[in-house]
Amino acid sequence: MHKRKLRDLEVSAIGYGCMGLSLGYGAVPERGEAIGLIRKAYDLGCTFFDTAEIYAMGSNEELVGEALKPIRDQVVIATKIMYEKNDEVSSNEKMLQQIRGRVEASLRRLGTDHIDLYYQHRVNKDIPVEDIAYCMGVLMKEGKILGWGQSQATEEEIRRAHAVTPPDGDSERIFHHGADV
Repeated sequence: MHKRKLRDLEVSAIGYGCMGLSLGYGAVPERGEAIGLIRKAYDLGCTFFDTAEIYAMGSNEELVGEALKPIRDQVVIATKIMYEKNDEVSSNEKMLQQIRGRVEASLRRLGTDHIDLYYQHRVNKDIPVEDIAYCMGVLMKEGKILGWGQSQATEEEIRRAHAVTPPDGDSERIFHHGADV
């Protein structure tokens, strides 16, 4: 199978979106069959597997983690966060605490010590992308996530986020403007 580069990650040109194994497209397969499908995809050359914390209230991440456990070092796991503005969040540090908690929960469900690619599931127009990028930069520095991305982002939003967490991972360039969220 052909390969593609996603910054520092090399992945198969065809990835496996795992949501349908838990919900969304009619009847879902039995757990054992779903695990078998994920492993068959790997046997056929697929190395990029995508899930999200909200798919079946976390059980899709558990399924993906279980299926990929024996081959964890040979695959790239992507998962997503659906982060909404919370009235209790009044600073970037509090937002970072909440997002870190969500990452930790995904790590437990996936049965791994890091997430290869962590997406913002939908760019929330109520939260400056710089604030999310700051949190992701910290999580990258901590090694909890290797990279991050935005789903359904505009070119401008990607550029603004990139200014905060550049691909070189230079922690000195992580920007914390301290604005209320």
